Amino acid sequence: MIGSKPAMGHSCIKSIFQILRVLCTIAVFCAAFAVQAESNKLRVAFPSAVDIDDVALLLAFEAMEASGTTVTPTFFAQGELAAVALAGGQVDVGTGSSTVWLTAIQKGAPVIGVSSLTANGWSLMGTPAIKTCQDLQDKALAIHSEGSVSTAMLRAYIQSNCQGTDPNYLIIPGSENRTAALIAGEIEVTPVELIDSIRIMSLRPGDYRRIANFAESLPSLKTSGLWVHSEFAQKHPETIVSLMTHLLKVHRRIKEDPKWFVSQVPRFLEIEESELALLPEIVEALLAIDNFPIDGSLSMQDAQNTIDFFVKAGRLESGLQAADVYDLSFLQTTLQALGLHD
Repeated sequence: MIGSKPAMGHSCIKSIFQILRVLCTIAVFCAAFAVQAESNKLRVAFPSAVDIDDVALLLAFEAMEASGTTVTPTFFAQGELAAVALAGGQVDVGTGSSTVWLTAIQKGAPVIGVSSLTANGWSLMGTPAIKTCQDLQDKALAIHSEGSVSTAMLRAYIQSNCQGTDPNYLIIPGSENRTAALIAGEIEVTPVELIDSIRIMSLRPGDYRRIANFAESLPSLKTSGLWVHSEFAQKHPETIVSLMTHLLKVHRRIKEDPKWFVSQVPRFLEIEESELALLPEIVEALLAIDNFPIDGSLSMQDAQNTIDFFVKAGRLESGLQAADVYDLSFLQTTLQALGLHD
């Protein structure tokens, strides 16, 4: 299990978004300076420490490296920090939480969405004492960040099922780190990704329960994606298509040979011996929710539905349209090249 990171306060999150607002303004006028000119180099921002959901993309990077593209991944402690880096031109591509990137775009960041990345596998896990939504009152509840998708889903769940309930919110970036904190008794409840819910229930059966399954209630919500600096995408479309082509090829191989993917995961993750046996079950569960889509799994209707969800959840201001945010031409070119689209 990857070690936990220190929590960040609400004032720090606000400061991050203030920095983001300034950098977005600068980036709009200075994009030509900020974006690198070399098409054989790609800098990618991740919103947290590496987890199994990132391994497919890291395998795609290896294939790109073999074909002559140098890929530099950077793992940030917060999705908002990754957004700051992309808005300012320190990286070319970002991954992770849709709400973080949509917020950045609405604040003026020169960023576009080009593809979905993983399925919605989120659920709310807690101690057996928490049986209903109302039981969340005053409980130690850890979230990734104020701007994350999982936080938006959590607040939407509370709004719909127990409006006015006020947990004791803590910020612990990374689903795997919140899982460790839950098992250690440092928190009582947290939203976690599918793989971490499996870890929790397999390693500590009976000690924790799934309070809510966001995947079932919001199956079409695009919780994550690939996000690209607008000018980089304009100048180097072939690099974006190459990235997506290699990623979808990896996804195809995972579906055809899950055992191969299971064998690759330990190369990228520090996994305790007790958890290695869980990998086949985790990969099977990820495949069951189409976590490795071979077609990019994104339409403009899905994109608009995702925006509308976050507007309704109070995470975005109204007025944002999918056409303002997403450019699916790169995905369409990729699918045509792979013979998956007419």
